[in-house]
Amino acid sequence: MASPLKLTSLFESARVGADSLRSNPLRTVLATTGVIIGVGALVAAFAITDGVEVWSRALIARESSVQDVTVTARTHARVHGREVPVRGYPELTLEDAQRAQAEVPGVTRNALMLNGRTETELLGARATVQLTLGTASLADFAGLRFAGGRFFTAAEEAHGAPVIVLGHRTATELAGVHDPLWLVGRTIRAGSERREVLGVLEPPEGGDEHDMVAFAPLRGGDALLEPSAAPRVPTLRLKARSIEAVDTLEAEVVNWLAERYGRGVEKLDVVVGTERLHNTRQAMLLSKALLGLLASLILAVGGIGIMNVLLAAVVERTREIGIRKAVGASRRDIQVQFLVESVTVTTVGSALGFVGGLVIAIAGTAVFRRLTGAGIWPVVHASTSLIAIGAAVVVGVAFGTYPARRAASLSPIEAIARE
Repeated sequence: MASPLKLTSLFESARVGADSLRSNPLRTVLATTGVIIGVGALVAAFAITDGVEVWSRALIARESSVQDVTVTARTHARVHGREVPVRGYPELTLEDAQRAQAEVPGVTRNALMLNGRTETELLGARATVQLTLGTASLADFAGLRFAGGRFFTAAEEAHGAPVIVLGHRTATELAGVHDPLWLVGRTIRAGSERREVLGVLEPPEGGDEHDMVAFAPLRGGDALLEPSAAPRVPTLRLKARSIEAVDTLEAEVVNWLAERYGRGVEKLDVVVGTERLHNTRQAMLLSKALLGLLASLILAVGGIGIMNVLLAAVVERTREIGIRKAVGASRRDIQVQFLVESVTVTTVGSALGFVGGLVIAIAGTAVFRRLTGAGIWPVVHASTSLIAIGAAVVVGVAFGTYPARRAASLSPIEAIARE
């Protein structure tokens, strides 16, 4: 029965493999090229796609409601295929927003908002806009960016100050021949009131067809809105600590609403916006899977090169194998020696490929930043390093097994006698 393998014998086999690398450097480089390219492509692809995912998550969290839990009253319901009005639904208030902030675990910010339409006018120029009445914290939720001026403060909202913030296209329509920022500090008519323009937003990316908007304090702003046949109900938005905490916050909000409104919670809709993030994750996973498949094919080619090198080593070291078996080395010892040599070769190639992949990822993301202006940086997770190590071991074992078995099957007498 073969003796148990010792750690020293594994180190010795690895040393023999390293000596084999040094004795035939050109052949070793050619043999490991496939492994180097495959692991490099794998690391670069994963580092870049992980970097894109981090950037996408930050962008989506900043410019959308993916991190929000939204609560609004249900004013209509579909019964037997017909829309019917809902009676006795709860109307959310500023007190609800404040109590949710204090009582619901995981809420970092809150905002209450009411949407409608209003007519704005300045010096004969008119524009019908989508007006959002809200609390001062609404600017954080909407990710508003200003071309000039600012959003209204909590104090201005609490006192119902006669102020307004305009979208870029709204300001352009009202400013006429002037620059839109000319409106900042001036007074316009909104609805039946006169309001001071505090700020003008930047134009949205991809066009301004949805930029006919304006924002005003919720308190005292009802007179600005045009009459509507459909009931207007406020919307409460609660922000979670992170995207991963949204589902937990949704459950906490539902429980809190049930305690506060009892059966009335059935007439409230609680909505989360994680679908966009889920689609982004799926796209990133698909990209990584496709790139990983291509890198695996390159690794397979590299493994064939390793197998050829080891088969050549078996032929060159036939006498050495025979002598080792003659002095007591078992089939298992010979087989493990060649497997360890194979893994040693692939590990060296994997290490070089890992470094090369990092260089490619750094250079690639730098090009992306320069061309697109997106803040994409390479991200290397621990799993990427483990995949690179695992690739070295798998390729080494998979393509070293046949040469190792062939070496172990040699007859000692015939091996020693062979030139």
